[in-house]
Amino acid sequence: MLISIIITTYNRPDALSCVLRSLSNQTNLFFEVIIADDGSSSETEKVIAEFQQEVKFKILHVWQADDGF
Repeated sequence: MLISIIITTYNRPDALSCVLRSLSNQTNLFFEVIIADDGSSSETEKVIAEFQQEVKFKILHVWQADDGF
């Protein structure tokens, strides 16, 4: 694997779903996706889990607690 794609997110599971769907439609799937999550709700985690089951590339979810600015 030569490419890592880093996606930042915070409580936008709809936008994250669009980005992951777009990546799943690529012809070259030799990449991994790292999702840097700044304390999103469980809805974001649900979207990620669903995509982890569907797609052929690796998705790593890195989450930290939302401790404010």
